[in-house]
Amino acid sequence: MNLRDKTKNQHFLPRVEQRLNAINPSVSKKNQKIYSFKLNDRESYSISLESQQGFNISNTLSLNDLFSFDVLEQEASRYNFETLFNQYEANIKSNTESLIAKLPTAGADIKSEILNIFLLKFLNFVRNPYSIKKVLNTFPQLRNVHPTDPTHYKNFECVLNGRKPQQSHLCNKLGISEEEYRDWLSIIFLLLTPFEEGQLNFLEQVVKGLYENPETFIMVLIYTYDVKTCLLSDRGYSIPLPEDDHMAWDFNLYKHGFIRYIFGNLDLLAPASASKQLIDRLKAKPKSIDVHNITNDLNALAQYNRNVVYQCNQNVFNSSTECYGL
Repeated sequence: MNLRDKTKNQHFLPRVEQRLNAINPSVSKKNQKIYSFKLNDRESYSISLESQQGFNISNTLSLNDLFSFDVLEQEASRYNFETLFNQYEANIKSNTESLIAKLPTAGADIKSEILNIFLLKFLNFVRNPYSIKKVLNTFPQLRNVHPTDPTHYKNFECVLNGRKPQQSHLCNKLGISEEEYRDWLSIIFLLLTPFEEGQLNFLEQVVKGLYENPETFIMVLIYTYDVKTCLLSDRGYSIPLPEDDHMAWDFNLYKHGFIRYIFGNLDLLAPASASKQLIDRLKAKPKSIDVHNITNDLNALAQYNRNVVYQCNQNVFNSSTECYGL
């Protein structure tokens, strides 16, 4: 795959997702804006609006050459991951709008939307520069591997050793070492590169394994609101529950909704009276996802918005100057 691309201003949270939270969605894409709030104090959930006019989405949640692993000296071009990202970004809007449209219909088949949205949002976690250390801890097994195919190995070597004049500046800005930055770029490459034609890449295999794991119970809660708005984190996600026993993720879906994925441990969720045989039968059953749409639950929105503020890096974003619950 040819990863040569001229894009310098590289978004780590796709513009298409930001536009689902735009202040002015009816104008042309290049003129759409979003409100940005700066974190003042986590403990008190204190934030302040940075501009009454909002910020242009074209330049928000991006860094120059963040994903460039070989910047060419003679031409205005570079090698980066934009091509790999774009194949996923193209599906965000359609899957989100399809899910929202189907929610009012009881029994509607939304399985593909639920799965695809999680994959897209999980990719946002992987590519977020404020989560680099967490990504490295999530995929430690990928830090010391390399492709065996000669063509892929050549590209991988370029990821590690290509010309990166931005590296020192980015590492200082993000508070990471140059080794961590290179390892992060290599993990993105290994997760997204299609090494075998017709086969899932590593990222898709990870998500597939998560959904097919017989040890887990999966619940998806979709919270939507008629008027109130949901914050968008500069990290792209927040964690609503303690991570010790179960895994849960909250993602902004669009300006009037967020989605919560919960992957629960069946052994821990089962009542004390449940026999091992019953639990084993539950694990052996075809995998299903328990989905609930909850409308206008303001208590849940207040807690969601507070979690987003508490867990963000430095900024949260919104389609409104009012941030409910703060």
